[in-house]
Amino acid sequence: MLFRVIIISILALLMPSLPAEGRKRTSATVKKERREATKKIERTKGQIKTNLADTRRQLAEFQTIEAEIGKSDASIRSLQARTDSVTRRVTALADSVAATEARVTSLKAGYAASLRAIRRQRQSASATAFIVASESFTEARKRMRYLSELSKSEKEKAANLAAAAALLKQQKATLDSVRTVLAADLASLKAHKRKLEKDRATADALVAKLKRNGRRLEQVLGEQQEKARKLDRELDRIIEEEARAAAEAERKRKAAEEAARKEEARRKAAQDSAAKKSTAPGQSSATPKPSAPQNKPAKPATQRKKVTAPAASTFAAAKGKLPMPVSGPAMIVGDFGRHKHKDFEKVEMMNNGIDIETTEGASAVAVYPGTVTMVIVMDGYHNVVLVRHGEYLTVYAGIASLAVRKGQEVTAGQSLGTIYSDPLDSGRTRLHFEVRHEKEKLNPSEWLR
Repeated sequence: MLFRVIIISILALLMPSLPAEGRKRTSATVKKERREATKKIERTKGQIKTNLADTRRQLAEFQTIEAEIGKSDASIRSLQARTDSVTRRVTALADSVAATEARVTSLKAGYAASLRAIRRQRQSASATAFIVASESFTEARKRMRYLSELSKSEKEKAANLAAAAALLKQQKATLDSVRTVLAADLASLKAHKRKLEKDRATADALVAKLKRNGRRLEQVLGEQQEKARKLDRELDRIIEEEARAAAEAERKRKAAEEAARKEEARRKAAQDSAAKKSTAPGQSSATPKPSAPQNKPAKPATQRKKVTAPAASTFAAAKGKLPMPVSGPAMIVGDFGRHKHKDFEKVEMMNNGIDIETTEGASAVAVYPGTVTMVIVMDGYHNVVLVRHGEYLTVYAGIASLAVRKGQEVTAGQSLGTIYSDPLDSGRTRLHFEVRHEKEKLNPSEWLR
């Protein structure tokens, strides 16, 4: 009996924890479970989305800091070279000051000895008495010349001493100025090194975070690469369509020229035939007045532009002289080409252009005069503007609001639109920029000054 009571008690305690399948389920219970499952799925999706957004933000921040580190490294190298040069100059100036000080000291001693000798001479006898005491006219002339040379020597020593003293003063002033420059350079170098250490510590912390979330990082990088591939395919498609359209226009132009040539030949043949008939027996030999020549068909506009606008060669000549394609301060945070990341060995990135970070509110600007041949919208790049410069094209991706339209002529420095600023990433503002020779991708950094 006791055993049976214990068994019943245990079953009563375990009953609430039995699975739902063991209890009666109503439609209300099922609906409630579905709502809870849906909410849980949505929460999970939201968390995944938030995590991916955090990873994107951390990756963007890391790229910015990497670019800052590169700039700091370059600044430190430049400042170090300048500091070394200024230090050598300080050493040389200090040596010059020491040599000039020694020369001034020597000149002062010589001038003082000369003054003492002259004073002793004047105390023993005056110059007139010295000359009058001569035993002959010749000796008197010698004494006069001696006194003249002595006076000249005294003046030269005084002048030399004054010049040396002035030079010493100038050298000391220059030395003080150069030392001030050196102190400022050293302070700047120290500040750059402190910033570099801070940036490296931040970068190391971000690398550690990104490595801890390796799968998320791979997913974000995979998404970025896929968007880049889609942009590349779309640009190739557009360029191919432009090439086909240009080829068709050229074919039509040649066909029109051929038709005009045949019409001219037919008209001339008709004139020759009429002239032969007019010279037949019984007819006047007068040559019929030729009809007015027909107007030749005008060449297509595309051909006229091709002949009169040598934009391609001019753009090619501008290599290394083009301005940055943004209106604000610019920093390259994504380099051109395929490269592996030094901190993420498994990560290999491919960039058909460069990524430029600037300030919020900055505009994308045309780097050279040209024609807007296409404006497209691409996932991850917002608005993309293509500007043609003869055989060359420049691509501006990441524009939020447009300031140009397809077919519009633009000048160098003209705004193409405001660059998108990410509100979820403290307004981080980036432009993707490409330079192409038709479908050939070129390194934009080699074209910018």
